[in-house]
Amino acid sequence: MERMEFGRIKVIPGQNNGRFPFCNSLLIDDSVKAVIDPGAGLEPMRQLREGMDIDLVINTHFHFDHIAYNYLFDHSRIIINDREGECFRDRREILKRLGMTDYYGDAWTQGWLDRISRPDSVQSPYTPQNRHEWWLSTARLDGTYQWGEVMDFGATRMEVIGAPGHSAGFCCLYFPGEGIVYTGDIDLTSFGPWCFGADGDFDQFVKSAEIIANLDAGTYITGHEAGIVNRDDFRTALKQYFDIINKREARIMAALSEPVSLNDLCAMGLIYGKKFLVDEWVRAWDALTVKKHVERLSAKGIITCADGKYAQK
Repeated sequence: MERMEFGRIKVIPGQNNGRFPFCNSLLIDDSVKAVIDPGAGLEPMRQLREGMDIDLVINTHFHFDHIAYNYLFDHSRIIINDREGECFRDRREILKRLGMTDYYGDAWTQGWLDRISRPDSVQSPYTPQNRHEWWLSTARLDGTYQWGEVMDFGATRMEVIGAPGHSAGFCCLYFPGEGIVYTGDIDLTSFGPWCFGADGDFDQFVKSAEIIANLDAGTYITGHEAGIVNRDDFRTALKQYFDIINKREARIMAALSEPVSLNDLCAMGLIYGKKFLVDEWVRAWDALTVKKHVERLSAKGIITCADGKYAQK
């Protein structure tokens, strides 16, 4: 990232180039001082907390990398979209929306709550599933906001643009006066669109991203990796980003050259790669995502199911 400040809006780059489980955060340094998605890392967020009084913490959605350091801002109001406020009021809702309840069942939930409640829990190799910050940063919620709401920070105005697909309540934040959009997890990464939770939807994601790309903005700030891009580059990269959905489905189609059961198909590691399936969350997301793609391919009429096995038509 080259330019980090856009008037009163400042980009706080996430550690490790904003790769998951970090994200690029924003600071609005105005009459009302606000942090958007405080997931840039412990040190950047701690320095910000110690350097100024933050009035407000805004979470675009409930995923770990965008809420991880809420807890540092103990004197600030914490808000999230009204469609996901329940994740802070009842942590079991987090597992439902991430798809873990569907995959592992209700009984698995209590073990997760026990693990995140302790700072010394054994960590997973590829996801922050057992991180204590889950517990700390969902412990308090001071309010919610709605899609379409306009927030006034003084000289800065921000519009909340509902953008479901990544999660049910996900939103992008638009600053019309500055011509800036914070796109969060419409992030242009080489991994592609993440819609893997129970509340994620590929078709909704594409529609939402197209709406965001057509806003009257010159600067797009992604939540991960790419960071600050201009409108033309964002639109160009978005086409490649969407094509990753097609590439995933091509891998699934190749695996269905002969009839395969859904369980066997889900065990192939077609989304993340087989070596990552040792992580419980990755294993669930890989399987849940394969199922979503199989449903899309079935709806298109290009695969069939007979005797419990799927195959190319």
